[in-house]
Amino acid sequence: MNRWIERGVFLLAAAAMVIAAAAVPTRRVQEDTQPEIYVYRGYAAATDAPWSEKSLDFAAKRLGHLLETYFTGEGYRRYLAVVPDKAQFTEPPEGYTPAGARETADYLAQRLPVEEIGIAPLLSLEDYYRTDPHWRQERLHPVAQALADAMGVSLPDTAEESLHTLAGEFCGSYWGKTAEPLAADVLSYITSPLLDGCAVYDYETDSTGGVYDLTAAEKAPYDLFLSGSKALLRIENPAAGNDRTLIVFRDSFGSSLIPLLAQGYGTVYAVDIRYLATDALARVVTFPEEADVLLVYSATVLQNSVTLK
Repeated sequence: MNRWIERGVFLLAAAAMVIAAAAVPTRRVQEDTQPEIYVYRGYAAATDAPWSEKSLDFAAKRLGHLLETYFTGEGYRRYLAVVPDKAQFTEPPEGYTPAGARETADYLAQRLPVEEIGIAPLLSLEDYYRTDPHWRQERLHPVAQALADAMGVSLPDTAEESLHTLAGEFCGSYWGKTAEPLAADVLSYITSPLLDGCAVYDYETDSTGGVYDLTAAEKAPYDLFLSGSKALLRIENPAAGNDRTLIVFRDSFGSSLIPLLAQGYGTVYAVDIRYLATDALARVVTFPEEADVLLVYSATVLQNSVTLK
């Protein structure tokens, strides 16, 4: 019965989000122009993340409200990591400068009660797909380890991990949108006995699955990771060897990163406040009084932060 009530509350909150979203104006890209998709050394990138103090101030306001509402207790340790826009590793078109991840993180860290974790130096252009803005999970071990080290949690050795590849080519969201042809990607993902044992509860559908959703991947390959765009998930890891909790506020880049971090925690919450408003969270979930709280967002989302609720 409690699960049905919980799901009903979630659906009511989601409905309110749909109504509210209708009143939100579509974001403007630099000088009201559509972003350009260009190719650099075989990698497509977009001009959709210019520096915007206005957007960062709004992001600081939304994230500050989130932290103040739910995570002021002494048991919470708060962190921020900014994922670099792929364009940061390219030579962009004349007149466009992508916002730097470090500068973005520094700006927000000065305005939020968080510890900044720098991950940009650990990444390069090759850590991203050629045809899509996202990063490749199989290249994220250094990022996951840096985050785990900063948060004081141990990740398991990679000896038991296996790398699998989805059948067929992965043609991401930039595919077919460039003047210069692109080579298709392959989408790989990491499995291990520990990851296979994780259970992911979806508050929206009141269902439990795994960290990888092969059915969702048939329609949108990147949705393999945590089933794609989901407002609220809870991952239980019975083999973690501890009862620590991680609460991640994230965008789609978090989908492929969170499974790696989940290996070090007994419970992980994955929350996307683009789809579930901050003020609605209390009606849907009660967070424990002690947890690591990680804000991990791409520079692209933070520089276009009107989507944060």
